[in-house]
Amino acid sequence: MDDLLNNPVLGRLEILETFEYYDQPVLFSCQNAAGHLYLVVAADENDRHDTWLYAGVSEERLNLIRSGAIDLHDAFADPEDGHLFQAIIPYDNQTEIEIDSIPPNQVPEDMFPVAGERLDLKTDTLPVLSNSKEIAIARKQEIIHLTLNFNGVYLTEAPAGSLSKILGTLQDVINTIGMNRLELSQITEDVRHKMAISLIEVGAGSFDIRLASTENVDLLSHSEFGDTIEDFLELLNAGCDQEELKRPLGRLKLRVAENYTKFLKSLSESVKDTKLTWTSPDPERGGTAYLSEPKMRETIEILERFQPEASSTFTITGTLVGASLNTKRFEIQTSEKLYIGDIADEAIEAMNTVRINGQYTARIQEITERRETTDEITKPKYQLLSLR
Repeated sequence: MDDLLNNPVLGRLEILETFEYYDQPVLFSCQNAAGHLYLVVAADENDRHDTWLYAGVSEERLNLIRSGAIDLHDAFADPEDGHLFQAIIPYDNQTEIEIDSIPPNQVPEDMFPVAGERLDLKTDTLPVLSNSKEIAIARKQEIIHLTLNFNGVYLTEAPAGSLSKILGTLQDVINTIGMNRLELSQITEDVRHKMAISLIEVGAGSFDIRLASTENVDLLSHSEFGDTIEDFLELLNAGCDQEELKRPLGRLKLRVAENYTKFLKSLSESVKDTKLTWTSPDPERGGTAYLSEPKMRETIEILERFQPEASSTFTITGTLVGASLNTKRFEIQTSEKLYIGDIADEAIEAMNTVRINGQYTARIQEITERRETTDEITKPKYQLLSLR
């Protein structure tokens, strides 16, 4: 083994990592004093000598090989700098080692690793993220650290399509929780601004993402975004416990449950587990949630067959396009939606003075119910509480 590492051409080599071992390392990475990296494999043996192949590699290339992005055959058959070093090490100590630079096309195919054989080691290809607490205090923003372990991906990199879907559904569920906290019937530009998250860092770990709230916290280190993330963490930590899920979903709108389901589905399609950590400039706030793939799928199953009854109120401004005191029914058209429902008894008196096609501000109650026989959620029902 000493002859293998004390190379007259490449210099004194130090093994960095052994990938395969059979009585001695037979596939390993090494480095010489100048910092040059090599991938080395035992290529052949006979009754006189062993033959070894050295492929020079950059750090990036070695990471791709470690993770399985490049198979072992191509690592040697298609080397990064176009040539290999071949060392013939005789068993007879009196015979000198032969080492030559050789084009890969002059190496017999059976001396390469079998095509398709890969390593599958976790490999950091991004820098480690900086400290979340320091960032939160310095930026005066709420920080979300999302760790995603993608199925079959061993690099600290992520499939763009899956990542886009996950981040998109994450933003959607944050928006709807924020909309609910602000007692609005729709996601306005103000809601989008207050609830917006920005990608500020990616790093090693699995695939680590650092997100920050767009708005800064106030002088007391408080933000509406932080309140929203607190609700979101409660949902995540409820996991697949139906009773625990009832509490946050019971006070949130049906749309939150729908978007939360979409977020979990986007995760479960490509991620085997995920961890979300919220760090706030306020030292009293923050938290962590962890979801495994089985827990995600079980939670989705619960959410799809059961949505909690929900009742919430909000204010809209629109055109009164229909009203009947006899049937106690109303129709109000906003720029986004037509609301049709019942008139509450406390609103009857106000309806006596209104005119059709007039512009009014209405206070609406949205009610959703669950059918006991089918366990299905009904469409939202609306009740007019006041009109002015």
